[in-house]
Amino acid sequence: MTGQDAGSLDAAVASARGKLGLDAQEPARTWSVASIEAGASGFVLVVFGSAQRASAVAAVDPVSGEVLEAARLPGRESHTPISADEAMSRAGVGSQAQARLVWGPSPASRSRFYPIWELRTAERTVWVDSVRGVVWDTLEAPLGGGSSGGGDPPR
Repeated sequence: MTGQDAGSLDAAVASARGKLGLDAQEPARTWSVASIEAGASGFVLVVFGSAQRASAVAAVDPVSGEVLEAARLPGRESHTPISADEAMSRAGVGSQAQARLVWGPSPASRSRFYPIWELRTAERTVWVDSVRGVVWDTLEAPLGGGSSGGGDPPR
């Protein structure tokens, strides 16, 4: 993903802060999120508030600064993605796995506010929900009709 230097991250925070009408003193944390789809642009996930009490969240294009989505949160709980190490532990892959936060609409996540960890080893690729820690062996939707579930059941 391009545009992930400190200046573009600061600009992403400023864009999100402006869109949400937040005070300049409201703390912000950022995560770079790549697109699952080849050639598609990623975004910066910006979470405002303390680590324990998120007050707002936004997805911002790191190149243009456009706020793709934004929402106020009640400030009652965290909205912090688990670490790559935690995702690797939950998936049972070694610490040598390549890890990156990704997003694309899939059974594992329908919202940019909930990216997933993509963990690649020489043998396989698995995905881990960055908020709940649920492990997915595939992100493909089931074939056929009538099922409300998605993909292989999470582990």
